[in-house]
Amino acid sequence: MNWAVPSGGAALLAAAGLLSACAGLGGASENKVAMAPTSFNEIAGWAQDKHGEALAAFRRSCPKLVTAADTKIATDGGEKTITAAEWKRICDVAAGVKDSDGATARRFFEDNFRPLVVQVPGKFTGYFEPELRGSRAPSRLFTVPVYRRPTDLGDQPYYTRAEIEQGALKGKGLEVAWVQDPVALFEAQVQGNGRVHLAEGGTLSLGFDGSNNRPYTAIGNVLVEMGVMQSDKATWPAIRDWLKRNPQKARDVMRKNERYIFFKDTRNAAASGAEGVPVTPQRTLAVDTVFTPYGTPIWIDTSRPLIGKPGATEIYRRLMIAQDSGAAIKGPARGDVFYGAGAQASEWAGRMNSGGRAIVLVPNKG
Repeated sequence: MNWAVPSGGAALLAAAGLLSACAGLGGASENKVAMAPTSFNEIAGWAQDKHGEALAAFRRSCPKLVTAADTKIATDGGEKTITAAEWKRICDVAAGVKDSDGATARRFFEDNFRPLVVQVPGKFTGYFEPELRGSRAPSRLFTVPVYRRPTDLGDQPYYTRAEIEQGALKGKGLEVAWVQDPVALFEAQVQGNGRVHLAEGGTLSLGFDGSNNRPYTAIGNVLVEMGVMQSDKATWPAIRDWLKRNPQKARDVMRKNERYIFFKDTRNAAASGAEGVPVTPQRTLAVDTVFTPYGTPIWIDTSRPLIGKPGATEIYRRLMIAQDSGAAIKGPARGDVFYGAGAQASEWAGRMNSGGRAIVLVPNKG
């Protein structure tokens, strides 16, 4: 996800990010957090948001929500159990609202949820969908393998990044593709997704297919400890530039992060998050599912970088949907914004590291 060195540690991903799902029924009861009720009229920027966009993203979660096991969400009363039947009621209402009808979409959220302000400071970063050049067959140009999940991968620690890169999986037929740039593949692994532009023509969409169950280490912190970068300058654009200029050292630095991500060909034009649904640029949020289950609408009030103006930011307020998670996304007011693909998305995601607040929308019936 995000490559900067935030005070609480860099965002992974897997998804994400790394996009590693950690949802479950338990969690809220063991991790209580103060929540305070508010009204939609008191939320700055609420009336000006494009609620139809958030509704379209929410509906993408509905097929999962109406068939999932019960989940718990942190509330001002401690916790609330949300059943599949309650999600079905809400999703049935959502199905009858047009995305183009912004006023009705806004009323949908106001009628079916109540807003609760998380009473801890928020922390927001960003992630995006990296683009790589590659091929379905190896060549002198495309030498870096992209591996799918090994059949013998369980829940125990598997080969380290260094061991895999040195050939531990070679000859097992696990290659999804071969790419040109090891730095670009590393970036895709931290983001938890990617898109390979194939030499044969067309693209291959990479989706998260598990990890080697090794710890994640933010290489921005590694570079700071090496003395080659200051902590406030360790954004992903700066890290990527250093890795490109120092290819021999880059390999060793990247191997400090033992966590290795496996990918599958999703055969889907859109990247998917840990919830298992397509993610929506600037509407999908990666969260800590210990506190907030997938499908939950969350209002974020934060700031994002201004493109082309280093150090400058702009107010960033909008309704997001919890559809992803990541190994470094921890806490009730921690969020990672999915920005999509392309240079602008990369710039936003690579530099975003902002405070703010989160307002969770909890189903108000059931």
